Amino acid sequence: MKLLHKDIEKDNAGQVTLMPEEAEDMWHTYNLLQVGDSLRASTIRKVQTESSTGSVGSSRVRTTLTLCVETIDFDSQACQLRVKGTNIEENQYVKMGAYHTIELELNRKHQDVPTRSRYVRLVDNVRDNGGNVRIFSSLHVSGEQLTQLSGVAAILRFPIADLSEPEDDSSSDSD
Repeated sequence: MKLLHKDIEKDNAGQVTLMPEEAEDMWHTYNLLQVGDSLRASTIRKVQTESSTGSVGSSRVRTTLTLCVETIDFDSQACQLRVKGTNIEENQYVKMGAYHTIELELNRKHQDVPTRSRYVRLVDNVRDNGGNVRIFSSLHVSGEQLTQLSGVAAILRFPIADLSEPEDDSSSDSD
């Protein structure tokens, strides 16, 4: 993580400007943010405009918002932080007190989309067939170990043949 700016008072109040560069940085940011903190970030907001003729249109604009943090969610698969809160600095697009959710992402391109889609289909299929799904963070030791195995594990409720030892059906034919 790159520290771009730091202004900390003696009572530990102040502000820092951070730039997450790696997946682990998002995890640290998730652990640094607390409900009640102020978060300023660039985001895209859908804005409705009314013309002089009375017609209403909408467009998406990039703006910088400052939120008072209410909820924080971390999506380890997408390495994305979703922060919901109320706007505390009014600008031309967003009024004070308006709710907004900011998605903080790494400074790079959601990950491998086809692989992620395959895992989402797998999870949906397991749930549709009455199975339970547990997702381990790749940022945790258990997730790292699972990634070294294959990335997917299952606990089965029935025995399966050992794939390393081929079954020998010819022994009954030699009698």
